[in-house]
Amino acid sequence: MNFQVNLQGVIDLLSNHLYSDPGVFIRELLQNGVDAITARKRLGHSFEEKVKAEIFPSSHTLSFQDNGCGLTESGIEQFLARIGSTTKKDNLDASDDFIGQFGVGLLSCFVVSDEIVLITRSALEGDSLEWRGKPDGTYQIKKLKKDVSVGTTVYLKAKPEYEEYFEFYRVRELLQKFGEFLAAPIYLIEEKYEQRINESLPPWRMDKEAAMTYVEDATYNKPLDIIPLRSILGGVEGVAHILPFAVSLQDEKKHKVYLKNMLLSDKMNNILPPWAFFVNGILNTDSLRPTASREAFQENDLFFTVRDELGECIKSHLIGLAEQNPELFKRIILVHYASIKAMAVEDEELYALFIRHLNFETSYGTMDMAAITSLHSSILLTPTLDEFRQISRVAKSQELMVINGGYVHDFELVRKVASVMEHVKLTVLDILEFSNRFEPLGREEQMDVQPFLELSDRLLMKYQCQSLIRWFEPADLPVLYNTNQEVNFFKLAEESEKEANALFTDIVHVIRTELYEKPYARLCYNYNNQIVRKAIASNDIRIQQVCIELFYTQSLLMGNHPLGPEELRLMNDSLLEFMNMGLDRANGADL
Repeated sequence: MNFQVNLQGVIDLLSNHLYSDPGVFIRELLQNGVDAITARKRLGHSFEEKVKAEIFPSSHTLSFQDNGCGLTESGIEQFLARIGSTTKKDNLDASDDFIGQFGVGLLSCFVVSDEIVLITRSALEGDSLEWRGKPDGTYQIKKLKKDVSVGTTVYLKAKPEYEEYFEFYRVRELLQKFGEFLAAPIYLIEEKYEQRINESLPPWRMDKEAAMTYVEDATYNKPLDIIPLRSILGGVEGVAHILPFAVSLQDEKKHKVYLKNMLLSDKMNNILPPWAFFVNGILNTDSLRPTASREAFQENDLFFTVRDELGECIKSHLIGLAEQNPELFKRIILVHYASIKAMAVEDEELYALFIRHLNFETSYGTMDMAAITSLHSSILLTPTLDEFRQISRVAKSQELMVINGGYVHDFELVRKVASVMEHVKLTVLDILEFSNRFEPLGREEQMDVQPFLELSDRLLMKYQCQSLIRWFEPADLPVLYNTNQEVNFFKLAEESEKEANALFTDIVHVIRTELYEKPYARLCYNYNNQIVRKAIASNDIRIQQVCIELFYTQSLLMGNHPLGPEELRLMNDSLLEFMNMGLDRANGADL
């Protein structure tokens, strides 16, 4: 048994739902006219090819005429009365000049008109024929008594609410949009006024300066550069223009793509690789296969191969630009910096191209990677912004090159730097071990400070902090507090355990005590600091205790670390006690 087809429903589906814009009927009429001219040229006929659109404003009627091959009666039966048939389908090959191939294009006219009237005369036979089709699937064919010129004319009368598409300015706009670069001359006529539509040279045939001007006129933005695009396999030639403003990777890409010089889409988003976010393309192809709506390409193996080839064109151009015009190359990076970083993380070739020119925050200030690696072959990398801030000042005093990996993508970018710069040694910094890089105390000095360290450890144990003493610069920094996300997590877990209900408390307790070993922050006293040495030398345990409490809480404040309730109480109590000690001594001296 065969499927039962509702012909009216099929025509409604194709004419009203296949295309994204009613104005696409102009493209389909153009395509049919140009393909008919191509077919007649293949017959060896000599004629002055021409496509004419004429508007009859009083009746909201449009005629579309070509002097191509025309249709015979059998051709009408085969190609206009059978959905899915086309004069071009059987002749398609790699060198084909036809644009259409699905046999549904003329149905787009039913979007704007309730009837299609087609007058035609074949270049092979002499009969002049009229075909009238309606969206319910019915049609009529009759022979005309009066001969017409070889070719085809389509007449459409506007539906209510679609009259706009039959006005001069709108038809001209659509003809220019779709047919600007077609070889066959296209004319628009209204009453006695006639205008030639397509006299422009396509941008993929222009030199660089002309292409820059074309893009600027079309977009009202002067591009940073023009990149030639070519794919022999896909029969693609075109240009990509580098956008002069920053765009997001998530922004919709709007590449203009032509099929045999006919605009297929001005909003195609996948003809260039996803990483090529910083360019918009204008491309023409004669080999990629369009979908039935001719608003996109079939995503087959050839499509993806062509896309990769076009991506290589962009990469090669950027590589050449980095060597031949470094100022422009740096400007491109400056404009598209955030997105280039995201792109370089994903693509090894682009990473190798861009990494030397990307800026990073370091212990010596903001520098590009080329400058960083020229000054230091050994680099330390912090995973978070907080860890970098804890040590950046001290690191510079120790002549250590530390890069902040806390910004988006920076950690991944810097971590791979040794893969393209072999002389560089990169170490991901363990912030809790950073103070071990400082100069240790001598044996006698270590014995002198040991009681102070033991007191500090006892006092700070409840705050999940351990102590050590080292020599380091700058001397005016008495202590350096280092913590990481794991320590902070355990502190937060402890606070949650105190305040949570019994069930949640048990869960948190298991996580803290059984699944992980408890980590400790580090408070490193600077033996190079006079106040620290005075505190250590004091024989008064209570003064040492107050100093330790103040060193600890002040280090939290200086490092922008959050203070919990216990630490706030500790800071207030120790500060008040220290003030009382001073006041008592001052009053005693006065007495």
